[in-house]
Amino acid sequence: MQNIENLMIKKLFCFLSPCLLLPALIFAQASISVKLDIPEKVEAGKEFNVNVAIQKGTLEEFSRFQQELPAGLTASAVNSGTADFSFDKQRLRFIWLKLPPQQEINIGYKVMVSERLKGEFTIPGEFSYIENDERKSVEVKSRTVSIQPSSSVDASLQVDISEYEEVISTEEATADSRFDIACIRQTPYKTTTGNEFIVRLLIYKKDMNKFAKIEEQTPEGFEAKSMDTKGGIFTFKDGLVKFVWMNLPPEQGFVVSYRLVPLSFRNPEAVSIKGQLSYIDEGRNIIVDIVQKDIDLAGVTEQNVGQYLLSTGPVKTIDTPESAPEDLKKELTPVADATVTEKEETNKTGSETRTVTEEKKPTPVKESSPVQKEPSKRYSDIPPTLSLPVEMGVYYRVQLAATHRIVDPLSNYRKYNLDRPVLLEFHDGWYKYSIGSFAKYSDAQAYREMLITNKKIRGAFIVAYHNGQRIEVRDAWRVGGRN
Repeated sequence: MQNIENLMIKKLFCFLSPCLLLPALIFAQASISVKLDIPEKVEAGKEFNVNVAIQKGTLEEFSRFQQELPAGLTASAVNSGTADFSFDKQRLRFIWLKLPPQQEINIGYKVMVSERLKGEFTIPGEFSYIENDERKSVEVKSRTVSIQPSSSVDASLQVDISEYEEVISTEEATADSRFDIACIRQTPYKTTTGNEFIVRLLIYKKDMNKFAKIEEQTPEGFEAKSMDTKGGIFTFKDGLVKFVWMNLPPEQGFVVSYRLVPLSFRNPEAVSIKGQLSYIDEGRNIIVDIVQKDIDLAGVTEQNVGQYLLSTGPVKTIDTPESAPEDLKKELTPVADATVTEKEETNKTGSETRTVTEEKKPTPVKESSPVQKEPSKRYSDIPPTLSLPVEMGVYYRVQLAATHRIVDPLSNYRKYNLDRPVLLEFHDGWYKYSIGSFAKYSDAQAYREMLITNKKIRGAFIVAYHNGQRIEVRDAWRVGGRN
């Protein structure tokens, strides 16, 4: 009888086992969850915080949490814990090679909202992980967030977040086609605490990366003091303000500023300033008149510089190939005929570090093959091993330098430990040195940023080709797209 009872219990247990295990499996799956803490309302031009709580259960292996941000929002880490945080191409990621032991992980980041934005958005996401050698994921849903427009931005300049990327791209393309090099001065304004004046200047330089100079003649009775030089050398003497860059900042557009301090108790309501921007283009000294506008330049960024340019009219330029000032010619000697290296130098007060340049004599390339003729140009002495090959279709390269006399890129760029060869071409009277070949503009842009950030090659910029011929970057976008 006892044996019969035991047999019945075993059969009952076998029957109930799947039913007992099913809730356990559901519980294991349900134990992995993600909670997103995000505000319902945010303000344009300000930051907001996002907190993420991940219930990971017993997970310990490789995991990743990622979200896509709409254009106009930029993210930076606040609390990444043991994860590796990154934000690139509007995608933020927290990556763990090995998860921490605690069951709940708390991470957080902050988001900057462009001052031009309005409208509503969501931030979807995903937590993915490996369990039993199988990739699994938990979808993360975000509440709808509304943007309170900035009161400091004119309604005509505000953009719905769903249209932001398209609007900014259109503005950049329009500004790129309408403007070459431009300089705008915000109408000088008084400080709230005294009778000083603040002067701001927007420089739109496109891909120009070498020498440039700003000269501003200020009224009598004032002393000028620098505020933001963007790496330039600031001087003031005999009423003349001067900004000088041997190598311009990488941004297409940037703002510099200085203060005008009265030397007496006078308290004028306005000041009159005249100025010019000078730069060198293929041996010619180009002078651009600085245009003064009633416009606030405090919020200029690399992303919105186009809308500021579109508020101005055409600028007046003067081409003076034979009449460059002697001091300008002297300053330009290293740029035209030799490579330039950079070093850090501390000023006399020891309170500011600035980048200056020193000349490094070029190493001539020995001729190793018969001269080759460049079509409709001139004979070139570029060895075949250094010569830029012709590729078909649209592609991009990153230009590093240009010289009038040929120098050896192998010896001059060896110290940077570059992962690709620096090749040479003769174009528009210059020997031009470039690196890489990229089918996508975004890949070229990423490589350029790496050269500037990691290799400290600050003058790098992107150039475009179509079937081996140089074309404007915006024309390459039209033919091959900008992705």
